[in-house]
Amino acid sequence: MLRFSDLDPALLNPGSDQTVFEATINAFGTYTTEHFVLRLSPRTHELVDAITRQETDGYDTAELYQAYSTYLHETIHWWQHVGSTAGLILSLAYPAQVYGSMGFLADFAREVGAVKPVKAWTDRSLIDGTPTLDPGLVAGNVAVNNALDINYYKQLAFFPKSVLEHERLPFFLGVGHSYLKAYGDTVSAINGSCDFADGQFPDPESWDAETRRLHAERSEGFPYGPRPPYAEIGLRHIFEGQARFCQIQFLASAGGPELLQIYRDDGCFAPLYGDAFELFLKLTATQWPERCDDPLVGLFLLICDLAINPTRGFPLDIEHFDDLISDVDAGARFTLLCLAAAEAPELAKGVQTYSALEYDYIAGRLTDRCGYDHPRTALEAVVGLLGDGGPVDALMEEHRTFGFKAVNTPVRVMVAHYIAFCRDKLKRPEFFCWPGMWLAGGKATPEEGALLVDHLSLFQDRVDTEQIFPRAMPGRSDQNIKMLVQTFFTGMLVYDLALQWTLRPGPFRYDFKWLTGKSDNAALIALAKRQFRQYYGIDPDACEPIDPPVIGTPV
Repeated sequence: MLRFSDLDPALLNPGSDQTVFEATINAFGTYTTEHFVLRLSPRTHELVDAITRQETDGYDTAELYQAYSTYLHETIHWWQHVGSTAGLILSLAYPAQVYGSMGFLADFAREVGAVKPVKAWTDRSLIDGTPTLDPGLVAGNVAVNNALDINYYKQLAFFPKSVLEHERLPFFLGVGHSYLKAYGDTVSAINGSCDFADGQFPDPESWDAETRRLHAERSEGFPYGPRPPYAEIGLRHIFEGQARFCQIQFLASAGGPELLQIYRDDGCFAPLYGDAFELFLKLTATQWPERCDDPLVGLFLLICDLAINPTRGFPLDIEHFDDLISDVDAGARFTLLCLAAAEAPELAKGVQTYSALEYDYIAGRLTDRCGYDHPRTALEAVVGLLGDGGPVDALMEEHRTFGFKAVNTPVRVMVAHYIAFCRDKLKRPEFFCWPGMWLAGGKATPEEGALLVDHLSLFQDRVDTEQIFPRAMPGRSDQNIKMLVQTFFTGMLVYDLALQWTLRPGPFRYDFKWLTGKSDNAALIALAKRQFRQYYGIDPDACEPIDPPVIGTPV
């Protein structure tokens, strides 16, 4: 194998936006959570395209593989968002913020009229003594609280320590409340958007009695109850640590440096990328290994996989509501799984061949110690829905052809991809846990390449523009692909304007350059406004901006 040792230092630096996952600084590669798009720098595009076309003459081998490792890094972020349970809930929490409030926002528009933001109006109305049962105030409060609760959840999922800041805010009702609300609204959006039958996925309405009990008992994480323990790291650090180590294992397998110290010296494990592994080493009382393929690295990546794939709440129902946070919070799961590994030190040497057997055995040992479901339990439950002759099969037929219904398209698309991901992960868990080991070197075969192609990101930019394009999809017609882009991102524009209306002060902002790559988007803006009027019956440009009240001063 041809080996190389020169690493591009541009691969070393983290980004700052918590919804943008970067393999490198200055956009060598990013994946954006709320836009569902993978972006590469022009140079990375050029190098990856050369590999894809098998036209690599004249290119430096080290640059080619590093560019492809960046592409893999960002593809793993797509997997994390569409293929893991925590990532899917996080991704769909954005449309769920609007889905559950559309009726209330329409009621607010009818009762109150064109004012913005809704939150400022409700805050002022409460201060002014408006009756709490006033129809406009009731509708506005529900929409605002839904949006805020899910915002808190997203921040807590990324950075559990943010609870210390949230506790100072009057609208924050606790970690458990935020998680239960986010899961409830998101799973309801999944069920409603995909027309799933009763019992196929959990019914959040069945959680109401337990939710009331947790509130009444002032349970941990609920209003007036104690704060639950918070993890040192959350999804952000786990996602980046997982993607970074997979990227480095790919580079080492492809002929790059095999010693981790080289990557450490080059800054590949700056805090955002190395914090999860450092915590893993601390909790398991182990030291930095020497090689990229050390069993300890394999164990870390397996724990990351288990941490971001809780099973309760979705796709399986909640069994123990009092244990909700330790069951579903990725940071809490990561911590408990590391402690379980520390109690079974022999597992530090358990990953030798990066095989499915090793994955199943170690996953079973760790989940059993933590009281979690084995990951196959959830995968089998999801895959077992295939062949229902009803809504699941109908959704997967849409996935096969990309002829998705033009109703809540983003939710339908993401859930269909999740089911497809579960289907393949059930067959090849080792590939999705350790892709860097299986996509280069002696383990790589056409089967692994085909799996990667099947699960590449849906949307990305191109070498010469920031505009979003669908990836070429074998077996899908150009017409269906074009229609998918239109309906998917039309839905995203509706979500964006609705959240602006609910929470953001000032006039509406129509900054859609992220979608078109252009500053002038008159036609797209007109479409967004038309959709808004259709849903809510008011013209966004007619909304009167309202300043939020300042407590202690006249309003």
